[in-house]
Amino acid sequence: MGFTPRYETLVDIYNDAIQSYAYRELFGTKRSGRWEWITYSEFGKMVDRMRGALAELGVGKGDHLAIIANNRVEWAVYCYAAMGLGAAYVPMYEAQSEKDWEFILRDCDAKLLVVANTAIFEKAKGFLHNLPALGHIIVLDGNVTGTNGLTGRVHSWKALLEKGTEKPPVAVTKDDLACLIYTSGTTGNPKGVMLTHGNVASNVSCARYVFPMERSDRSLSFLPWAHVFGQVAELHCLISAGASMAIAESVEKIIDNLAEVKPTLLFSVPRI
Repeated sequence: MGFTPRYETLVDIYNDAIQSYAYRELFGTKRSGRWEWITYSEFGKMVDRMRGALAELGVGKGDHLAIIANNRVEWAVYCYAAMGLGAAYVPMYEAQSEKDWEFILRDCDAKLLVVANTAIFEKAKGFLHNLPALGHIIVLDGNVTGTNGLTGRVHSWKALLEKGTEKPPVAVTKDDLACLIYTSGTTGNPKGVMLTHGNVASNVSCARYVFPMERSDRSLSFLPWAHVFGQVAELHCLISAGASMAIAESVEKIIDNLAEVKPTLLFSVPRI
């Protein structure tokens, strides 16, 4: 008997999880010495509002939306909001060079960029106005002062989320582009790997078929979601299962965080 994938798109995974696990904890973030958790329902409302805010900025099906940020709740909100508009998600690392950021943004024709904080914006603003496809920049943390020719195009994440009206996801198919994962560029310029909704959703379906993941499971997330393993095996798989994940404070704090969170699953690499 052949294997039939449970999911065809990442929007299917999102919709199923929000409806099935509404009151379960999803993401944990440590603030002021204590872990604070949000539920699937709370996460879903944030995604729906951000989807509406992005649509107001002109985002639509076929667009490419980029982000420079480490794992955090907003990363996942932006990811599912983008995909729910039929746009493709293009993640980058905070630790990457400005040269790589510029190349990737230009190569993928990013229409919108989210940056983690004002420090990253300051590093990037010198080339942002030279990217013809880029319309808007959203800053997660901090208030931007000088915009270097980007007046009217730089927005606060908090302000957008507050004024965004909830918008349901559009219809996407398994053949629509879901994300572009760029290589490290160690052998030349980074190369964007085009992954469709069907590519990622079938991997999630297969992983759930062969590896037990339950709604009672919890992970400590420290592998970057900008890499395909962290994003697919942890973020999308655990959300599909109704499980939860605490976001590690840093690599240096992993041991401390493990003792605090007590995960049942850990997604790791040999170095760790």
